[in-house]
Amino acid sequence: MEFTHIAAQHGQWIATASQRAQPATVAAQVPAGYERYVRILHPALDEEGRSHRWAEVARATGETLHATSLFEDVARLDERGLPLDENSWVDSDLPGEELPTDQWQALTDHLIAATAQQRLILGLWAGFAFIEGGERIDIESAAESEADTEAHAAALAEARRPGFSDEVLRAPRLELPGGYRNYLLFDADHEFLAAPQWATTAAGAQKQHPSIVFPTDHSWLLSTEPYDDSTIVGGSAALIDALCEDNRLETLEVGELTRIGHSA
Repeated sequence: MEFTHIAAQHGQWIATASQRAQPATVAAQVPAGYERYVRILHPALDEEGRSHRWAEVARATGETLHATSLFEDVARLDERGLPLDENSWVDSDLPGEELPTDQWQALTDHLIAATAQQRLILGLWAGFAFIEGGERIDIESAAESEADTEAHAAALAEARRPGFSDEVLRAPRLELPGGYRNYLLFDADHEFLAAPQWATTAAGAQKQHPSIVFPTDHSWLLSTEPYDDSTIVGGSAALIDALCEDNRLETLEVGELTRIGHSA
């Protein structure tokens, strides 16, 4: 498993394509020109850790699941995530911002199979607190003495150390239209994609999934917007067929001009 920071210019083709695309369409997230596109829906988890697919939620609420659906609409929730009426889904939290580990493994199995021996380029969202450390990170303290206070200060300083080197932190990021879509890019092997671990900090191993992934020939692209409820993949018909036919994943096929909203 290995990964190496690379210049943002390796992803500039995505920024250029996004700028040309109609806002809020699939092509504004995954560039136009691929044979097929698919949304992979992130499941909702209840308080016992059980996974609930969107189709299950739609059956319970009587809503219709379609290519442009947001989870809040399917679950009949308002913009604050509160139920609209007695038919609303209240048996789980909102979907996670990334796929569960087993579904990520299923997805990456297909992506790797479609990639041969090429290296991969991974985009890590620059908004994760561990990257720069600093005052966004805090730890609890039950200090009762001066020694406890000093120990807490030392632990806090350690927790606030940046997860990456100064060279990486100073490097330009890939900036995509939308204001908060900024990414650090890394060259990585297939094993790293399947089980990413960016750093080990005082908070533990940082295993966030990359938000952008593509092989060096750009033959497919994966994109998960920050705070979103689904992942989009554009690629060959064979790849999209494989994803849609894998019952480990919940998928909705979309087109490059499909207009999709994004969960807050």
